[in-house]
Amino acid sequence: MAATPLHRWSPASEPLTVAIRLAERDEAAALRRLAALDDQRPLEGPVLVALVDGEPEAAISLHTRRVIANPFLSTRDLVQLLRVRAEHVAGPEPRRGRHTLLRRAA
Repeated sequence: MAATPLHRWSPASEPLTVAIRLAERDEAAALRRLAALDDQRPLEGPVLVALVDGEPEAAISLHTRRVIANPFLSTRDLVQLLRVRAEHVAGPEPRRGRHTLLRRAA
């Protein structure tokens, strides 16, 4: 069986369906695989996941705003959507300025 190239979209193909939602418990294994694919450690806590045609292609932690994404696909736009949605769901990202660092040191 010959390998087929990974082409998910072209102007002549059908539009892709993109969904962004909170990850469910039964998706933990899929998110661990996505993190391993991205050479990252798995996300912890509540996570938003971006699904393309039902497949998880990117995710963001609502606590740390750390992102994992499929490195074999162009996920820049998905990640941007995830960041905007995370801010709507969890509020602005905590600042990591001098004041925050001093508070942590205390």
